[in-house]
Amino acid sequence: MDGAADEVVGMLVEERGLSPTKIKPSSRLVQDLGMDGDDAVDFFVSLQERFGTDLSALYERWSDHFGPEGFSGWNGVVIIPAAVAGGVAASLLDLGELTGIAITVGLLALWVWAMKTWGHPNKMQPITVAEVIAAVEAGVWPSRY
Repeated sequence: MDGAADEVVGMLVEERGLSPTKIKPSSRLVQDLGMDGDDAVDFFVSLQERFGTDLSALYERWSDHFGPEGFSGWNGVVIIPAAVAGGVAASLLDLGELTGIAITVGLLALWVWAMKTWGHPNKMQPITVAEVIAAVEAGVWPSRY
């Protein structure tokens, strides 16, 4: 890699807390590196400040690539039923409050595992590290839409 590529990888290492050997040009920001929502916003703001890259085209289509900042509506759709199911199961089986909490936590852990395995319900277009490096080198995010 060269200067810009090394700097971008360095920023990703710092942002994600990963070893540089884990970050490849083909690594996808959301799917492979887990960068979504607020983390993605912070990374691209830092990228723009550091390199002066015009990211207007990316920002216009942001939701095609990244989930919402903060709390996702999909999480609410899962958290509430998981809490209800945990409480009902513990109540019906007379298992106690702590067991209901444990069932809820288990259901939420299953949701997190499913999202990491199969991705978000609304599949997003991936952005690779190589695409970020190319945009930095070009000084502008490509209008590929």
